[in-house]
Amino acid sequence: MKSLSGFLIMTVLCSFSFASCSKWNIEPLIERQDIVLTKAQQEVLNSSQVFAIDFFKEMCRDLEKDNLFVSPLSASMALSAVTNGGVGTTMEDMKATLGFGNFSLEQMNDFYKTLVPALKKADNTVDLLVANAAWIEKTFPVKESFTGSLQDYYDASITKLDFNDPKSPDVINAWCSENTKGMIKEIIDHIDPTHRLFYTNALYFKGDWKSTFNKKDSRKSPFRNASGHTSQIVFMEQTQTLRYYTNEKVALAELPYGNEAFSMVVALPVEGMSAEDLALSLDIATWNDWMESLYPATLHVRMPRFELDFDTEEMMIPVLSRMGMDIAFNPLMADFSGISDIPLFIGMVKQSARIQVDEKGTEAAAVTVIGFEITSIGPDPKPVPFHMDRPFLFFIKEKSTGTILFSGLIKEL
Repeated sequence: MKSLSGFLIMTVLCSFSFASCSKWNIEPLIERQDIVLTKAQQEVLNSSQVFAIDFFKEMCRDLEKDNLFVSPLSASMALSAVTNGGVGTTMEDMKATLGFGNFSLEQMNDFYKTLVPALKKADNTVDLLVANAAWIEKTFPVKESFTGSLQDYYDASITKLDFNDPKSPDVINAWCSENTKGMIKEIIDHIDPTHRLFYTNALYFKGDWKSTFNKKDSRKSPFRNASGHTSQIVFMEQTQTLRYYTNEKVALAELPYGNEAFSMVVALPVEGMSAEDLALSLDIATWNDWMESLYPATLHVRMPRFELDFDTEEMMIPVLSRMGMDIAFNPLMADFSGISDIPLFIGMVKQSARIQVDEKGTEAAAVTVIGFEITSIGPDPKPVPFHMDRPFLFFIKEKSTGTILFSGLIKEL
């Protein structure tokens, strides 16, 4: 990053945390109720889904590591909040890249203001927490219109901090730990003199598979890695009626959580096709066709128990630039005068994510950091084998809206 004075906006998304904790709130299951959106909000959602799929695909295109795990929702929410400080072409290009080009800033903000509380109510058996906060260096001039948008639409708290105080990082880290229930204990270890603002967004989710796997049925079996070698790993097994679809390229299975408001969709490419090629062929039309084609079938599921950490490192800015947001990263062209009269451009976008899948359910978290600098059909009675013993894609989504919270590519285990 250039040695320019500036400020850092950090967005933390910590979500889908459910399998590894031993303490669970047990309460009667309330039947799932679909999230109801207005026609305009549904159109905004449809557009945001294009970003979710394209973002995942473009990240796969730039993939250098063996596996990939990202949160399109984290990236979208973080960048949407920051877009409120953009002006002119900077704002319009950011909105267009996020899928909101045909909508006003107010419609974009209102969409998230409606979606977030609706997601919280989607399943009473899961613990879903969303929190936002802006931490501003006490002498840095930030416009009230910007902080007002964060408060009105994202319910963000605004706090002035002395960034020269060595205890200031502890204040931010304590907030992150509290709002992710200890999953993310430390986001920053120090504050540089160039930093002027941190923006944090935390999303936490904890719940069970609807049909948990019996540990007695778990055993080691070979997994064929993309590199060609075979690993002996633990597979969980069960026979269950799940939504399923297959065509000449892929077999899909949807594994629900709780009352089925949230689920994991696994896309297993056919023999001879790589998971990476399947990801690169994915677009919103294909995704919608997959979701519309799922039907109940009795499956024998063999699923690996796995943990995955992923850090986007330097991938995010090239990906987002290629998707159409490059002006926001250009120190000579970016216009974030909606945040401050001091010229700014985005100098860093980074996401770190972690997922753990076991017999109980899924635990996952993602952290997105944005840094600004000054110039910032019917059941089949016969079980169908669905054995994830080779590279595959997976997505965690909300059922009624289709909102994709996480997406991943497993190549090596």
